[in-house]
Amino acid sequence: MSEKDESVQQVTGTCGNNCQDALDRLWEYLDAELADIDAQTVRTHLAECPGCLEEYDVDVVVKHLVRRGCQEVAPDTLRVRIHRQLTVMDVDQTPS
Repeated sequence: MSEKDESVQQVTGTCGNNCQDALDRLWEYLDAELADIDAQTVRTHLAECPGCLEEYDVDVVVKHLVRRGCQEVAPDTLRVRIHRQLTVMDVDQTPS
C-alpha cells in the first residue's frame, strides 16, 4: 500500500464508499472543472463521508490561504523579461 493510500485511509476511515476517487477529484471539484455528473458524484460522496468532507474543508482553507497570499502582481519589467526568455527558449527548441 502506498503512502498516499495510507493517508487516505487515515483521513477517511472505512466508509465503504469510493473515497480514493473522490479525493483524487477534489481539487478539480473545488475549481469547478468536473463535468456535471462527476461533480454530482463527488458532492454525493462528500455528503455521505465525514472523513472526505473533513479533507474537503481542509482543502478549501488551503485554497483560500493560497489565493490570499498570491495577490501581488509582477512588475511589467519582470513580465517582459520572462516573456522574452520563454520566446527565446521556444525558438531554441524548434526542430530544424
